[in-house]
Amino acid sequence: MLLLLIALVLAAAAAAALGDEPKAYRLRGAIVANAVLDDVSQLAASAQVVVNGGERRAFIQSDGAFVVDGLSAGDSLLEISSAAYAFPKLHVRIAADGDGGDGRASVAARYVQAGAKWDDAAPVLPYPLQIAATARYDFYTPRQGFSIVAMFSNPYMLMVGASLAAVFILPRLQANMDPEALKEATAAISAPAKPKPKP
Repeated sequence: MLLLLIALVLAAAAAAALGDEPKAYRLRGAIVANAVLDDVSQLAASAQVVVNGGERRAFIQSDGAFVVDGLSAGDSLLEISSAAYAFPKLHVRIAADGDGGDGRASVAARYVQAGAKWDDAAPVLPYPLQIAATARYDFYTPRQGFSIVAMFSNPYMLMVGASLAAVFILPRLQANMDPEALKEATAAISAPAKPKPKP
């Protein structure tokens, strides 16, 4: 009898805990083709929809559609993670259903820039979301051709040029120098430096 009473109390506590959980909502949308991404099937299989930096994730189907489950009411940041294409970030606000009782929530999505304040004055996007790529990442850098100017602007080439100038020009300057001035210069170079007197 005592065991049955404990089981009933645990069952009631579990039911109460389940009843207190916030309601989860589903967000639908699609990646649409445009001039940047003319065929949605070109998206890599690793492309994902990321909500709040990874709190929720959803894969994008081959036709571009996606569904994010388990979202709670409130504000969220929706991003499309793709290695080949850039997509805009969206501020999504899910407002819980009112007295209608149909279990649906209202969704207001707006474009947002990274680091900017979420502004309610921005226009609301239609639901289900239609998101288009804004740019294609280009990781290929073409190799630069040969340039004589670039070669001589290199610091190593400048050092080599200064060394060659010293090797070929300084002996000619010494040959044209007055013999007495040359003796004074060599004496000044070979004489040990005198220590300065201390005050």
